Order: sequence, then structure tokens, then C-alpha cells
Amino acid sequence: MKQKLVTLLTAAALASAFMMGCGSEEAVMVPADESKPEVQDVEILADEEVNETEVAEEGEKTVLKCVCDLTPHSEILNAAADALAAEGIELDIVSTTWDATWNDMLVDGEIDFAYFMHVPAMESIEEEMGAELFSMGGVHVEPYACFSDKYASKDELPEGAVIAVPNDSSNEYRALKVLEKEGFIKLNPDMTAIDASVNEIEEYLIPIEIVEMDQANIIPSAADFDAYFVNVNRALEADIDTTSYLMREGEDSEYANIITVTEANKESEAVKKMVEVLQSDDVKQFITDHFNGAVIPAQN
Repeated sequence: MKQKLVTLLTAAALASAFMMGCGSEEAVMVPADESKPEVQDVEILADEEVNETEVAEEGEKTVLKCVCDLTPHSEILNAAADALAAEGIELDIVSTTWDATWNDMLVDGEIDFAYFMHVPAMESIEEEMGAELFSMGGVHVEPYACFSDKYASKDELPEGAVIAVPNDSSNEYRALKVLEKEGFIKLNPDMTAIDASVNEIEEYLIPIEIVEMDQANIIPSAADFDAYFVNVNRALEADIDTTSYLMREGEDSEYANIITVTEANKESEAVKKMVEVLQSDDVKQFITDHFNGAVIPAQN
């Protein structure tokens, strides 16, 4: 098209010179070649316009809004930022301080994805809110652990030890399962992550007292208990030595933290590409190196 434009303008310039030559003697003395720089200017401008279009296309990006816990979730997302940018993806982390509005933000479409829950928690939220949610894949596992500010091992726990567990069913399920594995209690074999509670304890094999409470209040109240269960990310945020646990889930835990979306984003190519990056060997290596075993890559 550029060549056609130049040809037309050249023809117009020649025609103009011919007409001027017919009208006066001065016009005959004007060389037709003087019109060429004008044509050359048109060519340069056309090239600049093409380049501007190419730059605009190269600069296109997709911004994904999300909520995630501060540690380790936001750290993992930030570690993947350059790899995501290379795929044309930028993350807008709306909040790293959990509250109940996070579930509403996800369900109502105010964010594109959430990164703070595992599948049992997602299923619990679905049942509670009557929503349909989807896991796009697991990124990391935080083995659920029991800590103590008073004792160095579970064998030091006294008879009748008071142990705090979270009162949300999915995390309480994990805590109770650890206590069962370590020989403290016997659970109803039909207990699920949906209905977990102390009411599902069939027998106390070692005398202990279990206190159910909001997980957000457990660490601030740690001095009131002989031991307490919390998510590893909350322990990291509180600068607790996560290698000093009394007991915890094995590294084969199925409670991987997932990227959660609604129907609107389950086919999003940007979300799929992001999950691919987060499950890459580079990000797995970051998780392994940075968190010293307190957080481990999810098995995909």
C-alpha cells in the first residue's frame, strides 16, 4: 500500500508541474524532481505509524485481580512476576489480609481468582454460599502443624494438656486427623472435612482438652494453651520457627493451596497460563529454597 501511495503522489506532482509549465514561463523552470522530498516524507511517516502499531501490540497485557494470603502466597506470586510478565500477565493483588469478604469478592466477580484455600475449604464455601467454584490447580502445600510456646516435643505435653484447634471445619478436620495419627484420640471414621468437630471424637486415648476457636485468634492467645494448631502461613507471618513443630501432617498431604475461580474464569487462557507458570520447575525451586520445608510444592 505504501508503494501505491508513493506512485500516486509522484504522478500528482508531475501533473502539477506539467500544468504550471503550460500556464507561465516561470513554471517551466521548476524541476519536477523538487517534489520527491515531499514523497519521501510521506514514506517516513508511514513507517512511523506502522512501528507505533507494532509497539502497541507488543505492549498488550492482561491484568488479573486477586486476593491471597501474605505468606507464602503473595511471596510466591511475586517470585513469578517476571515469568508472568513474559507471558503478558500482570497481577493486581487487591488484599493480603483475610476477612470474610474475600469469599464474596470471588463469588461476585470483583476479583479474577483467589489463592488462599484448598479443595475441602472450597467445597465448604460452595455449600455455605450456594456457589459453584473451580480449582485451576494446586501450587503449594502447607503441612498442618501443632506448635507450643511451652514445650519442645509432643512427649512433654502434660496429661490434660489444653490444645487449641481452629473452628472452621476443613482446618479442624486436619488438626483432629493429626491428633488421631499421633495417638491422642480416636475419631468417627465417617467424619468428613465438612462436619469435623470435637463431637466426632469417639474416644480420648490420652487425656487432653481441645478448645475450638477462630484461627485468627489462636496465635494471639497462644500463652493460654499448652499447644495449638495453625496454618503454616500464619506461623510464618508470626515469625514462629516452623521447624519446631510438635506434630504435623506428612509431606504427602492432599491439602494443596489452589487457584480458585468461578465459572466466568475457568476457561480463561490468562488464568491457565498463570497456573502453568506457578507450577513450573522454577517456581517449585523457589518454594523449596525459600521456605526451608515449611512450605512445599504441590504434587501436580
